[in-house]
Formats: sequence, C-alpha cells, structure tokens
Amino acid sequence: MKSGAGSEADRRVGPIAAIAVLASLMLLGGCASDFAIEDAVPHPAANGTYGGPRDTGQYPNLNIRQKGATAQLTDAEVAAKTKELDSAKASLGAEPVDTSGADVDVARMRQVGKEHNEQVLKEIEGQ
Repeated sequence: MKSGAGSEADRRVGPIAAIAVLASLMLLGGCASDFAIEDAVPHPAANGTYGGPRDTGQYPNLNIRQKGATAQLTDAEVAAKTKELDSAKASLGAEPVDTSGADVDVARMRQVGKEHNEQVLKEIEGQ
C-alpha cells in the first residue's frame, strides 16, 4: 500500500481534522460572548421582591370562573361546519375501503414472517 498525498489514511483523517477545528472554533466563540453569570441571576424589583410568588396574607379565591380564551361555537355554527365538511368529503368521492380480503392477507403475512424467522435462526445456528 502506498503512503502519499492522496492515500486512504489522508482521506479518512481530513474530515475528522476539519470537524475538530470547527468544534474548537465554536467552543472559543462561546467563551467570547458578552454575557456574564450575573445576567442569569434574578435581581430584586424596587419593592424588594423577585417577581415570583408573594405572601399577601390572603388565600386565593378559587371560585372565580375562568374566562375562555376564544368564543365557543354555537350549535348553528357546528352544524354549518359539519355540513361543509360532509360536502367536501362527498366532492372528493371518498368511498370506504374494501377490507374483505384483509384477513387472508394478514394470515399470509404472519406465515411468511414465521418462515423468515425460522430461516434466520437456521442461518445463525449454521444449519
């Protein structure tokens, strides 16, 4: 085997070296950021709190009913959308799939799988 400029070893080492250089540049780029650890620590607000939960001395009123994020659909809107979807389905010509022969296919596929497993085991065992 020849050892030269275009040898097999050079072709294998080249991409690895490029990846190593790229990774080291990325690591150095992370060290050069202008963020400090102090930026990750929460600072107190003017009233001395950190913006989290506060003890107000009162229990929350859990009986207040929450407002919905969106308006609820009326029965007429639901019926209109259902009718629209049914007409779109009919215009596509959607028909139920014929599954009458599926049981035969399933049984045949199971038999083929069983035979394949037996064949693989024979190959593994060297028979």
